[in-house]
Amino acid sequence: MRWLDAVLGSSGGASRVSDDLRGGLLAVRRRVLITALLLLTAVVGLTWYLVSRGQQSVIEFQAVTLAEIVARQSASSRSVYAEHVVGKLARDGAGAASETYGDELGNVPLPAQFLKLVGQRSSAESAGLYRYRLVSKWNLAENQGLRDDFQRWAWARLEAQDRPAPSAPIAWTPVWRIEPVDGVSTLRFMRADPAVTSVCVDCHNALEGRAPTVALRMRDGVPTGKVWDINRLMGAIEVHVPLDRVAALAQNQNRIALFSVFSLGLAGLLAIGYFVYADLSRARALNRELAWQAGHDGLTGLINRRQFERKLMRALEDARGEDSHHALMFLDLDQFKVVNDTSGHTAGDELLRQLGGLLKAQLRSTDTIGRLGGDEFAVLLGYCDLPKARAIADKLRQTVANFRFTWDKRMFEIGVSIGLVPVDARSSSIAALMSAADVACYAAKESGRNRVHVFEASDGELGRRQTDMEWSGRITDALREERIYLEVQKAVALRGELPVTEYREVLLRMQERDGTPVPTDALIRAAERYNLMPSHVDRWVVKTTCRLIAGGALPADAQRIVAINLSGASLGDAGFLSFVREEIAAQGIAPQVLCFEVTETAAINNLAHAIEFINSLRALGCRFALDDFGSGLSSFGYLKNLPVDFLKIDGEFVRDIVEDAVDRAMVTAICGVGRAIGIPTIAEWVENDAVKGVVRELGVGYAQGYGIARPERIPGHGPART
Repeated sequence: MRWLDAVLGSSGGASRVSDDLRGGLLAVRRRVLITALLLLTAVVGLTWYLVSRGQQSVIEFQAVTLAEIVARQSASSRSVYAEHVVGKLARDGAGAASETYGDELGNVPLPAQFLKLVGQRSSAESAGLYRYRLVSKWNLAENQGLRDDFQRWAWARLEAQDRPAPSAPIAWTPVWRIEPVDGVSTLRFMRADPAVTSVCVDCHNALEGRAPTVALRMRDGVPTGKVWDINRLMGAIEVHVPLDRVAALAQNQNRIALFSVFSLGLAGLLAIGYFVYADLSRARALNRELAWQAGHDGLTGLINRRQFERKLMRALEDARGEDSHHALMFLDLDQFKVVNDTSGHTAGDELLRQLGGLLKAQLRSTDTIGRLGGDEFAVLLGYCDLPKARAIADKLRQTVANFRFTWDKRMFEIGVSIGLVPVDARSSSIAALMSAADVACYAAKESGRNRVHVFEASDGELGRRQTDMEWSGRITDALREERIYLEVQKAVALRGELPVTEYREVLLRMQERDGTPVPTDALIRAAERYNLMPSHVDRWVVKTTCRLIAGGALPADAQRIVAINLSGASLGDAGFLSFVREEIAAQGIAPQVLCFEVTETAAINNLAHAIEFINSLRALGCRFALDDFGSGLSSFGYLKNLPVDFLKIDGEFVRDIVEDAVDRAMVTAICGVGRAIGIPTIAEWVENDAVKGVVRELGVGYAQGYGIARPERIPGHGPART
């Protein structure tokens, strides 16, 4: 203990240290107590202030509501009286409205006098709840003029809302304020009492020319010879609502509330700790929600591609470490585009939701299903050999085949093509597995759809899908047999000043010999992959469209133009540019009725060729639209280099614009850029009136989608319906 004695000096020193320590703790407690009391005082004071302000707001709101009701009912009673009493006497010729009606047989009071009498009786019988009377700068009686500061202040604000010769009733805004009246805090409220009938106008215009009225105007310094129109400001109804009784009740309630507020303030100090805990809990819940969203598909609730690939990686590591066997499946829906094209994207979304839940219900607890995008799903079968995996795949295929999707009184049969690949120690990588499953799935589609294809090492040729000659043959046969045809979907102008009122886009369609529709996306992907667009598809579309316009099957003029989609490969084909020029000249159509659509991606990837192509045809009078605008990362940067006439906003930004603030902001930005450079915008995927209303509000020029018009067959064109 010597080292302690040396530090303290003596036992007295130790005592002093203990006292100092105790004093320090007491000081801390005092500071904590003072801080808590100050906090409590601040909470009580602030709460008291807010409660008082809230009560005052409620009192004022209720008083204004009462005054509004009294004023409206009073004006209504005057209007009813004028129409049904004064008007009837005038029509019947049995009497008239007169200000000296008391001394005249068969005459009745003027409407203003009637309302004055009603106000006197109603105010007297309201037991002090309210009172009202007529006032006017254009008074016809001594006691109806503007006598004090409030009346002059309120009348000036009503007079500012008046308009000469209004064609419809004016939306008058009442005026009020709270001020002492006979020592009582009172709401003083004034609402316009305009001339609502011809009876009022005729009567007052006649009375305005009388000698007593002229003398009254001159005495008050008011111009003479006032002439009214219907709906103009003639007078006003002033309502007084005393607030003394309700204010006294509020004070009693405040005293009761003070104790409650104080008690709640104390409880609030304790609640701070709970709120901190609750905030942390909410933060953790938000983190969990964000984590879920990062790994899941928002439409179906299934895991997304990123999360699925993580699970596949763990399965691959397990297969290599334990020599276990798993299986990977790719599922691609058959006929999904038919649902989208015939019933809209909302129906397609609902189909994906239902099928996602249906497929998940058929799997084991050790299996995983995810949505990769579009109508593609993937399934990871854990600890499952190939024969068992094949059986599960057949079960899933049959489940989808038996499923019937109903939408808008229509029933759809959906199939699924499944590619199956084993996951074992010999599997090289995630990318290789995903690619193999994709190849197998495509092979299942090419084999007739609605079937399962197991990937094997010899499927390397399947990876190339089909040869150029096979696709060329299919397209050539379809063209020769007129199984490739066009439909048209219009976009309509949302503003009357736009010179083009109807923008009609021709859409490519193809069907098999048995009438089965070929997905347009698949046709275009294949044609682009094997460079068949410039030489086959795009040439046929341009030639057919020009022929239909020249023959009158597809009418077109300066107000109704026709849009043709072009691929990126065609933009860079010099021979295709010459073909378009020659076809326009051969068919004898005006170039101004044609608009060529090029996607933003295609234009950017072939920028130099795209600019040359666009400038060349625009010199003839053709127009151009930049399709799917906003989907690229450099949309705005490239726009100033592309001489186009329309911007078609990517439908992904339009589809959920009613609920999604980000989509709304993107569309707003695109519209702003379009206006700045003088290019009208076209919104795709306008599915309903709500979306149409939002895009119209944001300044979009044209709307296209199922909410506007569905794709239509061109009369006399295309194969017979099956």
